[in-house]
Amino acid sequence: MNLVINIMLWVAYVISLYFSIFLLLVYLDKKSFFQKESSSLDPPHTPFISIFVPAYNEEKTILQTLESISKIDYPVENLEVLVIDDGSQDQTKEIIENFIADKPHFQLLSQKNQGKAAALNNALKKARGDFFACLDADSFVHPLTLRKMLAFYYQEKDSRLAIITPAMKVYQPKNLLQRIQWLEYLVMIFIGRLTSQLDSLYVAPGPFSLYKTEIIKKLGGFDEKTLTEDQEIAYRVQREQYKIKQCFDGYVYTTAPKKIERFYRQRRRWYLGSLSCLRQYKEMVANKKYGDFGLIQMVKNVAGYFLALTGIGLSIYLLFLPLLNKLKDFFLIRFNFWPYLQNFELNINWLSLFLADFRKGFIIIFLFGISFLFFYLAHKNAQEKIMKFGWIPLIPYFIFYYLLKGIILLLSLLEYSLGKKIKW
Repeated sequence: MNLVINIMLWVAYVISLYFSIFLLLVYLDKKSFFQKESSSLDPPHTPFISIFVPAYNEEKTILQTLESISKIDYPVENLEVLVIDDGSQDQTKEIIENFIADKPHFQLLSQKNQGKAAALNNALKKARGDFFACLDADSFVHPLTLRKMLAFYYQEKDSRLAIITPAMKVYQPKNLLQRIQWLEYLVMIFIGRLTSQLDSLYVAPGPFSLYKTEIIKKLGGFDEKTLTEDQEIAYRVQREQYKIKQCFDGYVYTTAPKKIERFYRQRRRWYLGSLSCLRQYKEMVANKKYGDFGLIQMVKNVAGYFLALTGIGLSIYLLFLPLLNKLKDFFLIRFNFWPYLQNFELNINWLSLFLADFRKGFIIIFLFGISFLFFYLAHKNAQEKIMKFGWIPLIPYFIFYYLLKGIILLLSLLEYSLGKKIKW
């Protein structure tokens, strides 16, 4: 068993080291470019833009979402907003109707509950825009983001550029879980900026990704059978040799789950949707035909599942099982700790322990060092302070959070294997 554990650990170390060093080298190579890169608020053209807002039972946030759209700094005569009510059973539809009553460039589309992808396809059939943006009904766009995205698109001068993704932050995190996610999203923005330089973005986030309408229609619209239509369309765009880029400061804000139950449902959909996309596009894994996306990103996505499952498996074997055995022993002695404490001796030679497995210790320290560096750079990239919400969220973020996500992945795979149907 020790041999198996050592093999799993070393494979995990090698994978982690490879991709960590690779991303570090990408950053060092692009550092001077990032320092010079700046946004423009003056796109050379102001094309007609469609904005899609799919909504299902979003009465708590839909009004704020629509208000954020109404504040976008863009000529209203070149803008249409298609709000799709996906058979909501609460007051979502009534709130939409009241809000758009005096706004002729807003339009409500109603359909029976068919899911988000079907809602987007319904809007895509009616869209008149040269570009369209999707905005989840629990998210809010910064007034300048659309102009930044369009300016970025025209600066690229690339007819094969199909999607511009935003820099997504958590909106006004209030409790500990939301603040931990706020930290996570900042790191995701930074990793996305690095990945964008390799033409290897693999997801177009629901909050305000901007699409070239002609290209998405040519590709057949959104897949209505997948759990993560925003990821599937990105895979399809990459497979057809189109491009996806991130607008590094095109900010959009999303409402993060504040309760563990909703967080679980969200991540379960993400993980199983991602796994489904990997299976659907498995021919792209390690395929040089797709450049860095096939050789790096697809391999990294596959390896991510191995690392997550290995991490949770080793945690169970090395941490939780010994803890359970210790609790069993305490139960047998009816939790009478006094004799145990009398004979307890703490005799650890830390130097000997470290030297006994110097290589593993060095790798772990190195990986933590890169993680902290990326964490710092992510905040700098997003123009945020590390201590914005104090030090308390930092502890669970680095110690418990990724273990929690690993447990959710394991439970998600269990539900999937039992045939449980997961919906939007």
